[in-house]
Amino acid sequence: MKTTLLNKSLLGLTFVIDALLSSTTVTAASLKSTEALSVISINGEPATPFKPIQLTAGKVLIELKYQDIFNYRADDNGNWVKSEPLYLVLDVKASDSYQITPPNIMTETEARQFIKYPTIQLSINGDRAGEYPLQNHSQLMAKMLVSNPAF
Repeated sequence: MKTTLLNKSLLGLTFVIDALLSSTTVTAASLKSTEALSVISINGEPATPFKPIQLTAGKVLIELKYQDIFNYRADDNGNWVKSEPLYLVLDVKASDSYQITPPNIMTETEARQFIKYPTIQLSINGDRAGEYPLQNHSQLMAKMLVSNPAF
């Protein structure tokens, strides 16, 4: 009888622990972007196109690429404007929702100006957090060298 009571107690304790663990949900931060400014990788890992992007808490390196086509006439094939990889270092907090958007670009000239001086608008949980400059590869490496003089 003692064994049966002990087994029932352990089984009940197991159910209680399972219920407590399953009620604690861990949510990752998420990132949304626009069609023209696509996320290429997160911390060097390729991002899956057309899927929600999950971020881990802490410093995150986001690789982006701008590309858009500008048509001026109906019979025009259009001109593609594409950037080299652009980078954003973001300090991510768990379960926050991040949205990055480029400025409103209407012309090919504005797109080329954006590529020369890229800045994005960052929103966190729907609230505007400010404008952030993006860096090209050379700028990112120079910043890393300055912040880590041991290299």
